[in-house]
Amino acid sequence: MKKSINLVCLLLVTSLLSGCWDLRENERMFYVHGVGVDYKDGMYEVYLQIISFANVAKSEQVNQDVVQAEVNSAKGKTFTEAIFELYHSIDEEVYWGHLSFFIVTENVLRKDNLDSVFNTLTQHTDTRYQTWVYCTDDKLDELLQAVPLLKRAITLTSLSDPYNSFIQESFIEPMSMRKFIIQINEPSYDVKIPYVTLNKDWKTSKGPDTSVEMSGVGVVSPNDFKGLLKGDKAKGIQWLSKESVRNQITSKVEGTKDNYVTIVLQNVNVNIEPIVESSEVQFDIHLNATVSLNSYTDTVSMDDIRKTVEKIVSEEIMTTYKEGLKMKADIYRLSEKLYRTNTKLWKEVQTDGKIPLSEKTIRNILITIENFDSGRKEYKTTID
Repeated sequence: MKKSINLVCLLLVTSLLSGCWDLRENERMFYVHGVGVDYKDGMYEVYLQIISFANVAKSEQVNQDVVQAEVNSAKGKTFTEAIFELYHSIDEEVYWGHLSFFIVTENVLRKDNLDSVFNTLTQHTDTRYQTWVYCTDDKLDELLQAVPLLKRAITLTSLSDPYNSFIQESFIEPMSMRKFIIQINEPSYDVKIPYVTLNKDWKTSKGPDTSVEMSGVGVVSPNDFKGLLKGDKAKGIQWLSKESVRNQITSKVEGTKDNYVTIVLQNVNVNIEPIVESSEVQFDIHLNATVSLNSYTDTVSMDDIRKTVEKIVSEEIMTTYKEGLKMKADIYRLSEKLYRTNTKLWKEVQTDGKIPLSEKTIRNILITIENFDSGRKEYKTTID
């Protein structure tokens, strides 16, 4: 009798649990993959990129006849209001758990606009702190419509998967929302957000094609937007990034026939050392790397390579540093280096978290080549 009663109770409980009345069906949702934010005339303009996983979940090579993403925009007095305006024209529930990146314009980087965007995204329970952050002065709708070259899955674009190409050419270090929040709240930080543009130079048999290009950085402090460093002016940043994997320099080499050579640096390690003399703070930059020579037309000696690396890398580091000084930015976070090693002195010399900087603040740039990687052959010409 007791067993029969237990069985009846079990059946009743099972029947109650069998219905998932609050289940959200995957095929009845749209997925936000990217967001663009602009600010004009006191209004936020939000661009939403929604994607269909039916096209990208099973294969990197998608059906070319199916649209991978759609983009629309709306305006609002707040970031959230603009998003709700977008909901009016969307047929299904929108899921934010797959948000991969967001891009902001210069206008958003000024004043308190960026803080409003971060507050909204971090308060949303579905979003992740690993979301990538970018800035631009290009058209947001065009950036959000760009797909990877050869029409691969849109989830493989460099905006949503920046490290895939970064390991081959480490120009600009990716910035996640988590890293940004940590850095912007630390003393004496100027944060470098990757600056992206649209490259329209690719061509196919069916016409022109586009891709997203990492073109520099936008420099932001807790109080203001310092400006953009583009192209060659930003090259020094790659040498002082601890995440750099592989970089190149191209230059003429003394003792050769005035031909250009390309030298690839790998396994780059950097250490910035504060040097204190009579309360004056300077810094020595120590950089170690493995180098290889890829493009050359004349026999090149190890000493030639070493001198060329020292000259060009030092010039690029100083060029970027001086550009940072022009915008009153501590581009290499030298103030933070002193804060970590000598907090007492940092407190004595800092103003609003920053120490005084000048062109003489960087005392020495010391470059050590740990190893020469010659690949298949020595650094001699193939054709005599």
